[in-house]
Amino acid sequence: MIQLIQDAKYWHKFWSVRLAVISAILGALELSLPLWHGVVPPKTFAILSTVCAVAAAIARVVQQKIEGRDV
Repeated sequence: MIQLIQDAKYWHKFWSVRLAVISAILGALELSLPLWHGVVPPKTFAILSTVCAVAAAIARVVQQKIEGRDV
């Protein structure tokens, strides 16, 4: 069985989670790229998604001060 970390109840405050969600949204928006033809450069969503995914990985190992957090 999977065991959650002690402060899992603060998942929505972690920058790593926020950035991962943004990355997923940008990845999904890539599917609608034909609708944005001429408005947004072709690789914009892919680049932004990649940057957010890398930032999420970095944010995961950085100490984050969250109000009310025990750890």
